[in-house]
Amino acid sequence: MANGGIIGPVQTVQAATPETLTTFTSSGTLTTQATTTSVQTLVVAGGGGSTPDGSGGGGGGGFRCISDISVSGSSPYPITIGAGGGPGAYPGSNSIAGFPSNPITSAGGAGGDRNVPNAGGSGGGGGRYAPLPNAAGAGNTPPTSPVQGFAGGASHPGGASGGGGGAGGVGAAGSPSGAAGGIGAGSSINPSPCVGTPGPCGSLRYFSGGGGGANQPPAAPGPGGYGGGGNGNNPTGPNSSSGVANTGGGAGGGVAPHSSPGGSGIVIVKEPAIPAQAPGVWDMNTVYEFVKDGNWV
Repeated sequence: MANGGIIGPVQTVQAATPETLTTFTSSGTLTTQATTTSVQTLVVAGGGGSTPDGSGGGGGGGFRCISDISVSGSSPYPITIGAGGGPGAYPGSNSIAGFPSNPITSAGGAGGDRNVPNAGGSGGGGGRYAPLPNAAGAGNTPPTSPVQGFAGGASHPGGASGGGGGAGGVGAAGSPSGAAGGIGAGSSINPSPCVGTPGPCGSLRYFSGGGGGANQPPAAPGPGGYGGGGNGNNPTGPNSSSGVANTGGGAGGGVAPHSSPGGSGIVIVKEPAIPAQAPGVWDMNTVYEFVKDGNWV
């Protein structure tokens, strides 16, 4: 007993801890601060790739932002970052935040031209050669539960492929003016330096944009959606572009010999600020000294 005659342990002031953002662009392990009891987490999967045969844009990776996840500062948590799908319309890989209280999995985006529903990321755009030459190919439609992305656009019989779906909207249907990829989803969870596209630090940044569809000359290919979606191409134009790394953007649709991979995913964990605390019972002399020094909370 050394606190002015009050029965109980000697009290201490617990210092404040600032808001903390931890960004994973490759797989690793998260250990939170000792005083953190809950976190908010953004989990973005890898975007889908494209083929070189007039493909639709790749779908953006699954996008999930979850709040109030219970954690303990003494426990390490595994974080897995999904790779973008390779050229050849392969789907992107899942990203996972392995919290035992609430494991979060975001599903990779579908590849362009792939009409088989994927596990939950955005859908790939329909290709101009699917299912038959000069026939419209349907865009991929992901499941609705949980919603992690939107459907890809169908292609046009005249040769324009559909845009890949994004986490915030569907991919455009193929047309002579080019099929844009679906817009991604915005997140205000953003460390410095900024990640995601576009916009300045401190504002919404976008992830999981769909890739633009390929097209036939002289028609323009489709642009990628906000959130890292790659631009499509035509044989006389620039190559199709990849989904932007660590945004989960889908690849732009390709025309031979060009095809592109999707962008890899990302995980960001936000620990809230915790104010200084002075728990327990205190004697008045100690309180007075803290107040005089400006340290009482």
